Amino acid sequence: MERKEMSKQKNIAIVTGGTGGIGREINARLVEAGYIVVAGDMMVPREESRKPAADQPEGVITYSVDIRDTESVEEYVAYAASLGQLKVVVNNAGLLRHGLIENITDDALNTVWDVNIAGAARVSRAARKHLKEGASIINISSITAKMGRMRGGAMYGSSKAALEAFTRYLAVELAPSGIRVNAVAPGFITVLPMSPSMRFIAHGDNDEEALAWCTQQTPMGRPGRSDEIAGPVLFLASEDASYITGHVLTVDGGVTAA
Repeated sequence: MERKEMSKQKNIAIVTGGTGGIGREINARLVEAGYIVVAGDMMVPREESRKPAADQPEGVITYSVDIRDTESVEEYVAYAASLGQLKVVVNNAGLLRHGLIENITDDALNTVWDVNIAGAARVSRAARKHLKEGASIINISSITAKMGRMRGGAMYGSSKAALEAFTRYLAVELAPSGIRVNAVAPGFITVLPMSPSMRFIAHGDNDEEALAWCTQQTPMGRPGRSDEIAGPVLFLASEDASYITGHVLTVDGGVTAA
């Protein structure tokens, strides 16, 4: 009984999309800050679910979850909350499907929306009953929410703009409970290999061409690193950001300033 009570004092974070490049860096930063991280991802094999991540820092547990499915999300969040006090929710899972308006498919339209905005809402809804004063929700948006020059990125950018609106509404809703809700909007972040959709949006036939285009768009003269997103996420989760809510922190090397 005593051991169980002690485990309840542990601070828990959930990170969706927790096996990708940005997700893994967020996991590592949260572990360094003392959290146990339950990294949820549909790419996690079921037999590896609820096990320590073999290729991530100690303190990261992987979990097989499909954020398009309410039951899957509820089970995921309930498991994380059973390990201790759920303090941080990072809605990092996202899906990019490119397409010019004349040829984008219904499947792409529906899937992008279902993952990028409805998925974040499902996770936040499931987490709400476990969150107490001082908890934090952080949504991972994108600079595509603010600009329109990403070729074929209309639906992705629109879903991220919706995610930013969701961030503001949820921040106001949860502020009386002492729960903060913010977002981080990354610019061009180097995660290789790039998906075909990312290469298309970045005007490249291959990773090298796409990275060159991203570099040209960025006043700082280089794409960002995944750890440069993880740091701002940790800041927003920390007491240093205790009076920040409803804010979108843009981390883009100056792209949207130019």
